[in-house]
Amino acid sequence: METTASAASTDATDRRVGLDRLGTIASSACALHCALCALAPAVLTVSGLGVMVSHEAEWVFTFFAALLALAAAIKAYCPCGSWKTPAVLLVGIIVLFIARFNEALGSDIPEVFITMAAGSILVAGHLANLRACRESQK
Repeated sequence: METTASAASTDATDRRVGLDRLGTIASSACALHCALCALAPAVLTVSGLGVMVSHEAEWVFTFFAALLALAAAIKAYCPCGSWKTPAVLLVGIIVLFIARFNEALGSDIPEVFITMAAGSILVAGHLANLRACRESQK
């Protein structure tokens, strides 16, 4: 019986780790996308990747990163009951949406800086969750 419970626990941890690895990659890609769109939109357009500069692509990145972070936050809270890692991920999601609505909010801060900060917060949250998963396995 213990073997089954142990295997289920290991399987759940593996899923959390995979989710956080994917989240780290997606958040990093989102931040890189924002930097490229701000610094080299002409290069993206000339290289045939002009669609990456569109608002639709930005919304796709935003929702994908937010969904992964939300799923990771829920999975992170369940096993250890700690609110710290989920809080970091939720702050990253909030900052990410603030960046998307930056223009409508009338902020003078360039969107790229807010978005890159949000991506960095999300990466930090996913890495903290990976670290917590490793420590819980010891």
